[in-house]
Formats: sequence, structure tokens, C-alpha cells
Amino acid sequence: MRKLLLAILLTGMLLTACKKDNNAEKDTFEYFNANLKADMKYDEMERLFGQPDGDAGSGIHMYFYVLSDKSTIVIGYADKILYARHMSKTGQILHTFV
Repeated sequence: MRKLLLAILLTGMLLTACKKDNNAEKDTFEYFNANLKADMKYDEMERLFGQPDGDAGSGIHMYFYVLSDKSTIVIGYADKILYARHMSKTGQILHTFV
């Protein structure tokens, strides 16, 4: 019985770790840098990056994604991407995508 319980516990931990790694990959600057394209529509952005963590815009959308290192990707969007920036935790622009 102990061996069965241990096997179930280890399997659960392994599956949880694998799932976190897949999600963690998307929460990196490298993932956005490789996949964000200037001509993307909102549906494609949501499919690749998930639903934004928020929308701080007024007039245009300013979608933001908080990354695993606590930096942020900010995407200015109307009917297309107007700009995209990688921001530090303190609000400094680290990279400009578009």
C-alpha cells in the first residue's frame, strides 16, 4: 500500500512540474521576443500568450503580461498592435518590439 501511495504521489508531482514548466516558458521575454509579430490580431496574441494579466488603457488598449521575473510586456493595441515594450519592475523600457 505504501509503494502504491508513493508511486501516485511521485506521478502527481512529476505531472505538476511538467505543467508548470510549459506555462513558465510562455512567461519569459525570450518567448515573447520569438513569437510577437507586428501584424498580430488579438485572437492570435491570446492563443500564443494567453489572456493578458490586465488592460490599463484608456482610448487604446494597453494589454500587459507579467513575466516570471516580474518584468512586464506592454502591448498597445487598437485594431492592430501599435507598440510593444518589455518593461522592468521599476517601469524602465528594457526592449521595444514594434
